[in-house]
Amino acid sequence: MNEERMQAVEQLQRDLAVTAETVEHPNGLCMVTATAKGELRAVHLHPALLNQGAQAVGHVVTETAQLATNAAVQTSFNKMALALGDGVAIDVESIAGDSPFRSTWHPVVPPKAAAPEPPAERRSRAPIVEDPDEDAFFENPFGRR
Repeated sequence: MNEERMQAVEQLQRDLAVTAETVEHPNGLCMVTATAKGELRAVHLHPALLNQGAQAVGHVVTETAQLATNAAVQTSFNKMALALGDGVAIDVESIAGDSPFRSTWHPVVPPKAAAPEPPAERRSRAPIVEDPDEDAFFENPFGRR
């Protein structure tokens, strides 16, 4: 039993060493591959992003790198829970803090387009037609005489 646990820990260490996640920014202009330690393995930029200036590039790359790192950390927590059991994963979370997707879920979303303007013109209602029988109904609605 102890030998199996040691083998599981060694396999987990090997798996975690190569765990990386690739995430695309919600605007589709940047894709980053990062490890759970925050090491960036790849950064791909769409040419349209480069036209937006250095500050925009830095902002989008930073957000995407954070999302990729959080995804890699979450994958690490998931692998740990599978290898060592939920009890150990909960113990680790109590020491290291909650997994990224459990503690804070603040996805980066592109701004929504402005709501369309309501139509300025309102249709006029159909004219009310006078009905000579209407008064008779309300005077005696149940038809009693």
